[in-house]
Amino acid sequence: MRSRLLRIAAALVAVAIVLCFAVVSAAAQDNTYTFNDFGMSVKVPKEFYVITRNTSRGDNVFEKTGLDYDKTMTEFHAAGIYLRAYEPDNAYQLSMTVTKNESSAAVNNYSDLTAAQRKSIAETLLADESVSSSQEVKRNGIIFFETERKLVTEGTTVYIHLDNTIVNGYSIDLSLQKNDNEISSEEAKVLSSMANSLNFKNINRNNGPKFDLWRLLLWVVILAAIAVAVSLIYKRHNEATKARMEARRLRRSTPSNHSFGKETEEKEEAWQMTFDESLGYRDDEEFASRADADEMAGYDIKVRDRDPNKGVAFFEDGGDGIDDGSDYFDTYFKEPVEQRTAMQRFAGAVGTYAKMALRRMENFFINLYKKISVAVKRLIRKITKKK
Repeated sequence: MRSRLLRIAAALVAVAIVLCFAVVSAAAQDNTYTFNDFGMSVKVPKEFYVITRNTSRGDNVFEKTGLDYDKTMTEFHAAGIYLRAYEPDNAYQLSMTVTKNESSAAVNNYSDLTAAQRKSIAETLLADESVSSSQEVKRNGIIFFETERKLVTEGTTVYIHLDNTIVNGYSIDLSLQKNDNEISSEEAKVLSSMANSLNFKNINRNNGPKFDLWRLLLWVVILAAIAVAVSLIYKRHNEATKARMEARRLRRSTPSNHSFGKETEEKEEAWQMTFDESLGYRDDEEFASRADADEMAGYDIKVRDRDPNKGVAFFEDGGDGIDDGSDYFDTYFKEPVEQRTAMQRFAGAVGTYAKMALRRMENFFINLYKKISVAVKRLIRKITKKK
């Protein structure tokens, strides 16, 4: 068992060593060029003759390529070229161009755009007559637009394979240019490898809102949750209102000797006063004084005259049978009269309940607005903290 484990361990070590040699060998095939102005680096196969803006005048690369230093540097600065690499047999050349303008600064990074916006860019590039293909590709986490072009200049046919990206507001073109012959798949892989090696110390992302599909779904979910919450609150409010109205209806329909509220007490007091005065007494004091004097003995009180339209009644007192001039007297009583008709009372009740309903509805929407405002503020704070 022990020998078996040792063999497995030895095999793993051997594999690790082989992988290390492969990585070192692959790394040794490329030279890395760093551009501190952009915090960027790129790799080019070491057998290529490479010229950058930092290449000195006396570098032997100018002798090998047959180029003039001053003319080359003038072209580099005029066209925004920062690197150009020539294949040893001069079959083709690689270039890296870096520019920055208002459009690239506004985009900042292709990854900040929506899928629909990037698709529109690819379609716009394809609309150019010189472009035969245009597609979006992702290399080393960076989005590129890969295009193939064919240009005819002064009888010379130029084939260009171009990878364009925008990172940190800089538009970067990595191109492979070949004259007279089409670019082979192996040659295209060299450019792809160069694009894969593009590396940035820091990539600034646009933190502005991106209306992508998932964000749209998030807002739909939030709005649905708010709608459900409003529905539940409104339902609870209606149930509470119905419960109060039912309790009120039961109180009104239940017979009781007790008064409910000030209005009922006032009606009972008015009724009692009406009853007392119908007996011929204007107030409690008069009633008490006559009772104390025992003046009610033998009195025969009856309604002598009544005018319902005026609400006036006269009561006749038969006296005690002694003809002393005080056997008969009249008592005046003005009955309380309801001045409004039934329809007017109904309209008044409707108006009162309508005002109550409007006040309650107003309070409900005010409270609802406050709750939604608090919920939205909390949600915004949570999203802001997550970002």
